[in-house]
Amino acid sequence: MVRGDWICLVETVREPRESVDRLDRTPLRRDDRATQATKGEPGMTTVAATRTRGASWERHAPLTGVLGVVLWVIGTIIYQTAVDSKNPATLLDSYRNEEGSILLGGFFWLLGTFFFFWFLGSLRARLAALEGGVQRLTAIAFGGGVAAAIFAFALPGPDMAAAIADGEDLSGSAAEAIHVVSDVFFIGGELSAAVLLAATGVHALRTRSLPRWLAWVSLVVALALIVLPIGWAALLFAFPLWVLVLSYLLWSASANTTAAGAPVTTTP
Repeated sequence: MVRGDWICLVETVREPRESVDRLDRTPLRRDDRATQATKGEPGMTTVAATRTRGASWERHAPLTGVLGVVLWVIGTIIYQTAVDSKNPATLLDSYRNEEGSILLGGFFWLLGTFFFFWFLGSLRARLAALEGGVQRLTAIAFGGGVAAAIFAFALPGPDMAAAIADGEDLSGSAAEAIHVVSDVFFIGGELSAAVLLAATGVHALRTRSLPRWLAWVSLVVALALIVLPIGWAALLFAFPLWVLVLSYLLWSASANTTAAGAPVTTTP
């Protein structure tokens, strides 16, 4: 009897332990895994959601270049309809009677430049990831872009300041002198944009960070920007188109980024 009772007792103890082992080996469902992973760690779900939103922003960040160009076009249209610079008298009249339109056009231009800065951040990240080393070309391209953006910020300033000023304190010759100051910023923007495009083009030829055809287009437009008699046309027409195309390509590349964050090289 004692031996039989002992055997029964051992089997009774073994059965619950085997049941526990079976439970441990049972695969968890997806919901169970999520519950177990976050049990005792209430911040895990919030961190995961934050990372998801961050990845979504990183993917769409290059499109700020498109937004910048759209705002530049809107600002330019409003400004051109408000300012008549045929002669000092008409220019002074514009400053006195079109203050609201000049300020509105300038605001749209400045807002577009703000988003252009964000586009430069996406471009720099792309170039730096593929160049490696000391990243000399990346630094040159980014520096040229920052300089171009600074000149773009300053470009509408003289006309906006003249519109805000009391018209009685300005003469025709003073109004014309103020207006010409914007040309200085425009020329600075041309040469700075040339640095941005030239460095980006050379970078693309060396690392295939961008399609080969875009690299050559960048170099040609950079050369046109340096030639001052035609540089104004390259800055007004070719440069915005370059930003639009590059924004799309960077956005497409970010959509193909691996989970580890390594960008996929864009082949020509």
